[in-house]
Amino acid sequence: MEWIKTVDPNILFWIQKYIASSTLNPYMLALSKIGNAGMIWIFFSFLALTRRKYRLLGVAILLALTISLLVGEGILKPLVARVRPCINYPWVHLLIHTPKATNYSFPSGHTFASFAAAMAIFSANKKIGIFALMLAAAIGFSRLYLFMHYPSDVLAGALFGSISGVAAYGLCRHLVKSSVGQKISSRYIDI
Repeated sequence: MEWIKTVDPNILFWIQKYIASSTLNPYMLALSKIGNAGMIWIFFSFLALTRRKYRLLGVAILLALTISLLVGEGILKPLVARVRPCINYPWVHLLIHTPKATNYSFPSGHTFASFAAAMAIFSANKKIGIFALMLAAAIGFSRLYLFMHYPSDVLAGALFGSISGVAAYGLCRHLVKSSVGQKISSRYIDI
């Protein structure tokens, strides 16, 4: 695990040196902003809930986001208590404000929520899911670009989020197919 302490900051500084630019800055800021509190994914879930055909997906996205919040923010971040790179390297110019020191880095909450929602979408619809996964990856990358997370934070967020999204969709689908769910789904949800 010692190698991560060397590789993680090296990747971040490489991004700052070779990729960061005034041209990309507004895009990275926008990607990070739409990922705040999972807002883009909450929007997609409510959009899905308005159509009977996609209600199961809407519920699955909300469940996946809830899992990401409880596991990521509620358990893992306080347990690991990893300090963000922007606090460890305060001389790096930031495009957004520095979070509180107690707002920990591992795993990336933006990435966890994004991959949880995107994998729920992918589980339901591969074509739309590919675009959702590309958006999730872009949001995750924006957190590296903005110097808010280490690469291992983003990779862990993607992994935990992917597992959460698949589990949430599978659980919702199972519940709808159960005898109690059959009564509900015949009226409110297409499966």
